[in-house]
Amino acid sequence: MNKSVRFITRTAILLALTVLFQSLRVWIPIMPANVSQYVVGSLVNLCLIVAAVMTGIGGGLIIAVAAPIIALIQGFTPSPVLVVPIALGNIVLAVVASLLYDKNPVLALVSGAVLKFIALYIGVVKIVLPFFLPNAPDKMRAVLSVQFSWPQLITAAIGGTIAIGVLVALKKVIRD
Repeated sequence: MNKSVRFITRTAILLALTVLFQSLRVWIPIMPANVSQYVVGSLVNLCLIVAAVMTGIGGGLIIAVAAPIIALIQGFTPSPVLVVPIALGNIVLAVVASLLYDKNPVLALVSGAVLKFIALYIGVVKIVLPFFLPNAPDKMRAVLSVQFSWPQLITAAIGGTIAIGVLVALKKVIRD
């Protein structure tokens, strides 16, 4: 299989899995919102990292940008202005994972998780909420402030931990 077909195929499969995982919120509405964030967020981060490592930065970037757009279309992102900082946080994770994974997987995923957390916290809590959503209801502001702080670090760490196992297994069965 040539490189471009392999890239498109792997990216498409991982994007489909990302959409499936994001759709768990619809299919399993019984899950409380905070549990849903940890389950869905971790699985989306898993796909993002696997795409970045298996396809390179390009595949990771496609999923990094598509995931928040799809979440907006699905109605899980309360404002379109949040798509940009979420995409940027995902991009940070994908780029760090892609660049560092082969050198040191643990460093790549810890660094990626921390930097994604920082990017999302600054982007949403320190920029979007005060400057783009200053009149949002207090409850919405409080929920977004929590959702885009430390839980992002946890979901990126969980997704990264699972990704290491998935990538080790994939590298044993996939021959490039």
